[in-house]
Amino acid sequence: MTPSWISVWPAAAVLAASVVIALPADSPAGPVGLVSGFGSATERGVADPIPQAPTPGRADPVVGGLSSSSVGVLVVDGGRHQCTASVVASRSQRLVATAAHCVWLDDAWRVEGAYFIPGYASGEEPHGRWPVETAWVPKAWQQARSPIADVAAETDFAFASLAPVQGRLAEEVLGAQGIRFSTPDRFNVAALGYPAVGRYDGQSLQACDGGARTEDFVGAGRDEVAGQVLVMTCDMTEGASGGPWLSGPDPASGRGQVIGVVSGGDDADLVSPKFGAEARELYDTADTAAAAAGSAA
Repeated sequence: MTPSWISVWPAAAVLAASVVIALPADSPAGPVGLVSGFGSATERGVADPIPQAPTPGRADPVVGGLSSSSVGVLVVDGGRHQCTASVVASRSQRLVATAAHCVWLDDAWRVEGAYFIPGYASGEEPHGRWPVETAWVPKAWQQARSPIADVAAETDFAFASLAPVQGRLAEEVLGAQGIRFSTPDRFNVAALGYPAVGRYDGQSLQACDGGARTEDFVGAGRDEVAGQVLVMTCDMTEGASGGPWLSGPDPASGRGQVIGVVSGGDDADLVSPKFGAEARELYDTADTAAAAAGSAA
């Protein structure tokens, strides 16, 4: 698979965050067909059953539940661009998962002055703004000068730590999604994000719910298979970058887990890196560093 967004999304059409935040709270609502639920913030990393979206392949608004506090807009690059991120369960209680191209692009970091707005909706910021302290991306991504063209999408993931707000850690206040570093070849998933192009305006959290699969990935300008990615039918667009792919919930425990993040796509499909050993190593590194920073503060 060679999804076009992998090449053009971050460079061309990511919506400026200042435009998103400036829109009035009474801006037009999204299409009818709310996807409700997506968890309860009462227990860390636990989610209620994910309902079927009304139209397969079409994203619909998400209201309530764990996602209304743990998923939000990630404002980066000095306030010029918008992505999506989600709080993931961690020992440090500070971590969010997002896409690598949201925090490192064109051989430079984009996290200076970055902040996370959980539960953002039509100008409302119900849980405030959480400053980003630092971020971690795979070495292969950071070492590439043009990562979206030269590195396969399986490395397009990142973790960032959030500074405490009023003395409280992000996970304490917002709850957290679980996280998992293995997937079967075919499974059901809910992909969430704040798409801001086409029929979307970046003002509400959207979700596609349906079957996903593993596919070989061929990077831009390459002939050989560069790796594997997760693919599902979904019409979300720019701005959804970094949004979580939630697997589950497990029928026994009801636990929903982040298994990937929105990386890009084409006219019909959405693509995510496939969380595995490299993602686990990066997560552990980020969590250890964030916990140490918290202890030293």
